[in-house]
Amino acid sequence: MFKVNSGFIGEFKTGDNINYNLNCLKALYAAQNAASPSEARLFCKPITITLVSIIEALLHDLFFRIKSHTSEGVQNIATQVLDDVRSKTLDQLQTYIASAKKHDLLGASGSDLYEKLDELRQVRNRVHIQNVKKQLDLDEGRVFTPNRQKSTEEMLERVIKHVSDKYKRPEHVQGFVDDFELPWEEHLKPESSK
Repeated sequence: MFKVNSGFIGEFKTGDNINYNLNCLKALYAAQNAASPSEARLFCKPITITLVSIIEALLHDLFFRIKSHTSEGVQNIATQVLDDVRSKTLDQLQTYIASAKKHDLLGASGSDLYEKLDELRQVRNRVHIQNVKKQLDLDEGRVFTPNRQKSTEEMLERVIKHVSDKYKRPEHVQGFVDDFELPWEEHLKPESSK
């Protein structure tokens, strides 16, 4: 487990709900670790869906700040980007990802981060058992795997660390949300600690 500073959160209740979901994940990971290998795989779906939901909440919060915190602003985002985002209706994970990609808000230009996030959006939509849109493999056991769970942890880690490092709020409005404790061993360690 490791912690990430929550000083970037704009909507405090969203931050509290992220922490609630991280606590849910902590319980799911404990149960997954205690289960037999065949039963442990069954935890991949609820864990992965919750991880992607947290990514969505982080992106929602960033766009909420851009739209609502007009006097405070958002550090490290150019005025023309703020103006463009404020002129759009962004209210779904798909639109958050597209706008983040357009303006490279996650510092991933030249990588496949945004494409991976869009794939995870499709994975999260598989919360619907019937799979009407025929997205990804028809067999949920092939969609929700230990490898997918691990790669989703890595994606959440990349997103949360980037927004925490790059988009901090002024100190006088930090500290209202507990820091985020991610319930797995850190995948993406800072260069100085390797």
